[in-house]
Amino acid sequence: MDGDDVTAVAALIASGDDQAAFRHLRSRLAWPRGKDLGAAEFPSWLGFLAELAARRSAPALADIASNAHRDPDSPDRLYELGYALIDAGAPAIAASILWRCLGLVGDSEEVVCELVSALESALAYRDAFAILEDHAALRARSFLCQYLYAFNAAMAGRLEITREARATLIADSPETDAMRGTIDAIVERADRVAGVTPLDSHDLRGWHYVLTGGLLLHQSPYGFDEPMHGRYAWLEDSLPRIAAGLERLAALVRGRDIPCVYAPPGRDHEIVARAAAALIGVPLAEWPAVGVPAPGLVVLYDLADLPASELTRLIQRRPDQILFAHASPWTADSPIAPDVTTLLYQSLVPPWAASATVDPQTYEVASAAADPRPAVAIAEQLLASEALPPEDLAADEPARFAALVERGWPLSPGVRSRLWAGGPVPSNRFD
Repeated sequence: MDGDDVTAVAALIASGDDQAAFRHLRSRLAWPRGKDLGAAEFPSWLGFLAELAARRSAPALADIASNAHRDPDSPDRLYELGYALIDAGAPAIAASILWRCLGLVGDSEEVVCELVSALESALAYRDAFAILEDHAALRARSFLCQYLYAFNAAMAGRLEITREARATLIADSPETDAMRGTIDAIVERADRVAGVTPLDSHDLRGWHYVLTGGLLLHQSPYGFDEPMHGRYAWLEDSLPRIAAGLERLAALVRGRDIPCVYAPPGRDHEIVARAAAALIGVPLAEWPAVGVPAPGLVVLYDLADLPASELTRLIQRRPDQILFAHASPWTADSPIAPDVTTLLYQSLVPPWAASATVDPQTYEVASAAADPRPAVAIAEQLLASEALPPEDLAADEPARFAALVERGWPLSPGVRSRLWAGGPVPSNRFD
């Protein structure tokens, strides 16, 4: 079978069909299938990787892959290639390369940690946990490996292991203190909501709170039981969906002293922030040129569109400050997690953005232009939009959400967690 795969990719490359060749290469070389490649075929796949990287105008990666192809039993060459593949956005392929590297070097902290990094980026937390579990001696002498063991146990839904590993995390520097703090916060949040949320393989909202400290307002009903479990894959957003999220946000902040709403730079953020300010009945304040937007409610449309230049202002949760993002990505880490987010998505199109439409009669695809109106006009329409249909709310589990809010809200001041990609609840994603 491996020989047939090699022949197929070689033929695709020879025909110039690089995209199909890469898809075939990825299906064979990526984790977990790639870790079982035979020694005889492995160099051929490195050669294909080098050639495709060169064709895709990635000369540095092509050179590194070529070096590994010429010397496939060199741990240094394989480690360098794995590291480069993580940077190139191919962590699942990197994991297979680093797995082979680990087999050559044994109990190496550097290689184990890089392999775990690749598996985390590929959302293979259970595999990362299993590898760390197999290296007990390494964990005993490495704070980083023990931290990664505790963290990946949580991401794999094994909180009992996280609690045990936490006991041996003795911080001795600001960096290790911050890592210890991440584990402490996860365990403390799990303790806070014990008994009110199941924290099983379907409890997306509960795990979102435990891992990030944030509240998830809405769960997608599409494929809720299988395979999405509350996350969206591709979503063409709607004004009623945004309005439903804002109404739930307003209920959370009711009774809190919210003097104003802030919107970071960006038209999408401004639209939602204007609607939030009008709904709550407070002014929309100008985003500060310096300093921190607090006290107040910071409103984003999409967390992924938060300008990097503004990020540092929001790492610390200030007293009387709430960070809300209508939408947050779930397939890649974000530097901070919102205190409240409406939904989790992989790909998102705002309702006022340019989009593709399908003619119901001819099934032809056409482009719909972006809404050119001012932000204030769209915000007014948003607030006047119809209610979200009941079928879109079918997975929201209001009683369970209310119990979680009673235990976990409001959030205390402190450092905001990262928004971790994936987690113990699986969801299908597209490449």
